[in-house]
Amino acid sequence: MFNVLLDRLPDEYEGYPIDADFRTGIQITMCMSDPDLTKNEKLYTALDLLFPEGFPSDINAACEGLNWFMSGWITDNQTKKSGDSVPVMDFDMDQWRIYAAFLEKYQINLNTDTLHFWEFMGLLNALEDCSFINVIQLRQKKIDPKMGQDYKKAMQEQKERYAIKREEIMTAEETEEQETFMMWHKQRKK
Repeated sequence: MFNVLLDRLPDEYEGYPIDADFRTGIQITMCMSDPDLTKNEKLYTALDLLFPEGFPSDINAACEGLNWFMSGWITDNQTKKSGDSVPVMDFDMDQWRIYAAFLEKYQINLNTDTLHFWEFMGLLNALEDCSFINVIQLRQKKIDPKMGQDYKKAMQEQKERYAIKREEIMTAEETEEQETFMMWHKQRKK
């Protein structure tokens, strides 16, 4: 297991150089949740981002590397409860809240400074008492039927204001685009 107090932050995976910049991790996260991309487009785009000089030819090893990069910073036990499918953060919607929090709490300018993705995620998850955390808590808060009508209405308005909405329907045109992308990707790798 990786320990940031003892180990250098990795810049390669099993001999393959990786782009470990936090911006790459954010792009991969955004790519993997993009409803306009197919599963194959998401995977190959993420692998191209992570492995700028080429990814392992064994697709399983490449996927393991991607999973390792995206979750290698996690040290807490992760439990998934039923109903956890509602997203609580979005790098597009929350960009200024995250930027302001890092500037205020850590004096890190995310527009100009560089960080390893694991370092960024560790700091992001340690944030407290800021607008970013307040919005996440609002998104997670359940509306209790016992709440007063005015409070319930105000809460619902705030939840709608900060809600992360995604559509996941793929049209015939998108299916054709996926096939075109896959042909382009295969030719590009030759």
